[in-house]
Amino acid sequence: MDTVGQARKVVTMKCRSAFAGWLSALSMITVVCGSAVAYADENRANSEAGKMPQRVEDIVPPGTEPTVLGTGYGFCEGPAADAEGNVYFSDGKNDSIYVYREGKGVELFVNDSTDANGMMFNSKGELLVCEGAARRVVAFDVTTRKKRIVASNYQGTPFNEPNDLTVDLQDGFYFTDPNYHHRGQPSLMKEAVYYVNPQGEVTRVSEVCVRPNGILLDPRNRYLYLADNAAGLIYRYPVVGPGKLGEVEKWIDLGAHPDGMTMDEWGNLYVACGKAGVKVYTENGQYLGTIVVPYASNCVFGGREFRTLFVTSADKFLAIPTQVRGAPPVVCRSHEKSQERP
Repeated sequence: MDTVGQARKVVTMKCRSAFAGWLSALSMITVVCGSAVAYADENRANSEAGKMPQRVEDIVPPGTEPTVLGTGYGFCEGPAADAEGNVYFSDGKNDSIYVYREGKGVELFVNDSTDANGMMFNSKGELLVCEGAARRVVAFDVTTRKKRIVASNYQGTPFNEPNDLTVDLQDGFYFTDPNYHHRGQPSLMKEAVYYVNPQGEVTRVSEVCVRPNGILLDPRNRYLYLADNAAGLIYRYPVVGPGKLGEVEKWIDLGAHPDGMTMDEWGNLYVACGKAGVKVYTENGQYLGTIVVPYASNCVFGGREFRTLFVTSADKFLAIPTQVRGAPPVVCRSHEKSQERP
C-alpha cells in the first residue's frame, strides 16, 4: 500500500473512533429530492446536551476562563483540527506551525512555512496552508512533514497573500487572497476569493469584499461564509456546486473586524473579531453573544469529542471548554461520505 493509501486507512480508523456517535447518526440521513436533511437538524436529535443554545452562556458557562496552552509566539493564526482532535496552529511572523496534542502540550511541527496563516485538513489527511507572503497555498504530509505547492497563481499572475481557506466535500477548496503586506509585497491583482478543484485548476469566484479574510463552508456545503475584514461584514453565498456560487447575501454587519471562523454542531457560526472577542451567531443570523478573550484572530473546535474551542490570540494559544461540540472536520466527514456511496 502506498503512503497516501496508508494515510487514508489511518485517518478512516481515527474518524470512526473519534466520531462514533456522529457517524451512526449520519448513516441514517434522510434524503429528500436528492438533498440531505440539514446538518443542524440531524444533530438536534443526537446532541448529548439535547438543547440548542439560546445564548452564549449556554455554550460557555459564566466564570469559565480560557487556559493558556502556549505563549511567546510572533502572531498566532490558522487553527486546524485533525481527525483525533489535535490542533495545529500557525505563527506566520516566525514561519512556523505548531501542534497541540492533549496530554503532550504544544510542539513545533515545522519552521519553514513562509508567513503561514489559515489552515485546514483535507480528506487525505494533508494539512493545507496559506503561505501568505510566499503567494501560495501548500499541502503538508503530516507524517513526513514535506510539502507540495497546490496553487500559486491565477491565469499566470501570482496571488497577493493567501489568507484563509475552507475545504469542500469533493476535496477542492476556497481561499481568500487579500494583501496585508506582511513582508512588504505589492498587490498584483484585485483582492478576491478563489476556488481550487481537486485537479488544481483555479477559478475566481468572488470579488464582493474590500478585504476578504476568514472563509468557511457549512458541513453540508450548502453555504459559503465570507468575512470582509475592512467592511466589518459577513457575506453568505449559496453553494450551487463545487466552485459555483449563487447570489451573495450581506448576512451580518458585525460592528467589528472579522477574521477566522468556525462552526458548532448546531450550525452556530463563531467569528473571531480581534479585540472584540469571538462573536457567535445562529444559522439564521441571530446574535447569541460574545466569548470574551483578550484577542481572537481565529478559532476551531478540537480536543476530546471536539468540545473545546481553541482560540489563536496574538502571542498566545488558548483553550476554552464548551457545552457544545464542533462540526466534525472535513478529514472525517469526507471519508464517511465516500463510504456511504454504493
